[in-house]
Amino acid sequence: MSDLFSGFAQELSEKARNANPEPEKQYMGEDGFLHCSICHEPVQMKAPEECRNIFPSGIMDKHFRCVRERIERDEAERKRRKAEERIAELQRICFTDPAYMRHTFEQDKGYSPAARKVAEWYVDTYHERRANNEGLMFMGDTGTGKTFYACCIANALIRKGVAVWVTTMQPLLRKAGDFSKADEVMRQVQSIDLLILDDFGTSQNSARNLDLMFEIIDTRARSGLPLIITTNLAPHDFKEPPLELKRIYSRIKEMCWSSADSPVRMSGADLREIRAKSAHNYGK
Repeated sequence: MSDLFSGFAQELSEKARNANPEPEKQYMGEDGFLHCSICHEPVQMKAPEECRNIFPSGIMDKHFRCVRERIERDEAERKRRKAEERIAELQRICFTDPAYMRHTFEQDKGYSPAARKVAEWYVDTYHERRANNEGLMFMGDTGTGKTFYACCIANALIRKGVAVWVTTMQPLLRKAGDFSKADEVMRQVQSIDLLILDDFGTSQNSARNLDLMFEIIDTRARSGLPLIITTNLAPHDFKEPPLELKRIYSRIKEMCWSSADSPVRMSGADLREIRAKSAHNYGK
């Protein structure tokens, strides 16, 4: 036990010595130990009795404030880089369209305060929403901000380390219908923390697409994980759907209408047109 302790003490002392690259910035204190001339803490300490065979002088090196602060800064920087790498990886997984990464709350120009309030509430209470398998639905005409606020949720949750996947229905159906990609797609549908289906209801309702759509929605429902949908369909489309869509819409309502705040009904001017005009005027 003594040899083990002595080896541990020697390792600590060597690490402390190596962490202090500027021995010239030291002075001898009245206590008989070298001190740092910056923080004035001792850079040495009395060696334990068990280690006198390693430290004949009875003195061993130790970490002092300047070194501890540098170690803490290095560790904080390491964690920051790791977090940024994690966010970049989550963004790569999340977005099928890189333009979605620009849709953040910081870019909101007050397009829809009511929709933003719900979106921020969902982000702030995400873990509770996940536990209760509660999603959202943004419903409205083209260009009213449905995709924008859904992506605001995605980007905000990614910064919190949540894995999100934003995809439009048509490309998702194509991948799910591709034998070489189907298993991977369904695994992601089943396991991703939050799935966001953009432009639901715009795909062609062929028999094949309907089967794939049901498989996707049913797989997500059975996963117990939340789903957010944006759609230009109206509420009555979900209340009285055609027979071939009834079982699909029923599961969507269970997942996306479970919150009192959903569906979020969007209205107003076309945001794409507003942004285009704003960019045009900015360049003048």
